[in-house]
Amino acid sequence: MSASTFLDRRLFTASMRLTALLFALFAGSLAATAVLAQTAPREGIDYRVVKPAQPTEAPAGKIEAIEFFGYWCPHCHEFEPTMSDWAKRNEGKVSMVYVPIAFQSSMTNLQKLYYALDSLGKEKELRRKVFSSIHEDHSLSPTADAGALADWAAKNGIDKKKFIDTFNSFSVQAKVNRANQIAQAYGVDAVPMLGIAGKYLVNVQARTIGNADVIVARALAEK
Repeated sequence: MSASTFLDRRLFTASMRLTALLFALFAGSLAATAVLAQTAPREGIDYRVVKPAQPTEAPAGKIEAIEFFGYWCPHCHEFEPTMSDWAKRNEGKVSMVYVPIAFQSSMTNLQKLYYALDSLGKEKELRRKVFSSIHEDHSLSPTADAGALADWAAKNGIDKKKFIDTFNSFSVQAKVNRANQIAQAYGVDAVPMLGIAGKYLVNVQARTIGNADVIVARALAEK
């Protein structure tokens, strides 16, 4: 074999290897693009655009995120640890608001329970206890009346009279009315959901919480 023939073969081999490498890179790029396309939040499926956009309150550099939830909801109970972790992870980006939902009048007392506990500075401390009382040990009915809720509050360290006075207060009822207005304005028809920046309503569950991260990044970029 002549020197020129040997060189030609080496050049041909190198050329084929380069072609194969470029093809592999191109194919990998297409695959990555396809994965991103599949995992990107889909409007109308993973989230909805809120029209008209709703007013929000958030400190400078942050956006508002509303969790629409219900103590009565088993999915919200399962989602609560994920939601808590997500809120902590994004506390530098989002200002969290929690809005309890009632799709039936029998659920209204649990809305009032949320706002009574919140007014007494006990909601964050007792949130998981409320969920577990309803969905795990069943010591609290999702349709509990005011008396049963007062008894539950007393068993969990809250002065019973103070709870009853707060539960029945004009302030708590006004907050419930406002919660219903906000839910209607966002078009909430299921829970849990996240309202982000007054513009987006995101379907959330543990395996799709990444969609909320994408929408938060979008909303921050739009500020």
